[in-house]
Amino acid sequence: MAAMWSVIFYTGLTVVAFYFFLLRPVLQNQKQQKKAVQQLRIGDEVVTSGGLIGEVKDVVVPVDGPTEIILELAPGVRVRALTDAIQRRLSTLEPSTNEASTAEVNPGEVSHNSA
Repeated sequence: MAAMWSVIFYTGLTVVAFYFFLLRPVLQNQKQQKKAVQQLRIGDEVVTSGGLIGEVKDVVVPVDGPTEIILELAPGVRVRALTDAIQRRLSTLEPSTNEASTAEVNPGEVSHNSA
């Protein structure tokens, strides 16, 4: 009888460990990726699962069917892609706070403090 309970305990412990160490991180990553794709805007630079880098030119949401994104790979070269094919976003239209603060300072300018 005690052997049966130890088998049940260790089986349950294995299932819980499998969930926390393997399954949960993958599910969280998929959730974050889906959220990032939903926040895509025109002008964002993205990478597709095929390795293509392009700029989002339009987001097409049909009544039925998956959402499509129009990507510009080169000037005048546009392709349609499904949102599932987007791996990650490289850049956005909004400059980050670090870029905004460094853009205000002219790199050729040297400040002279008089004592």
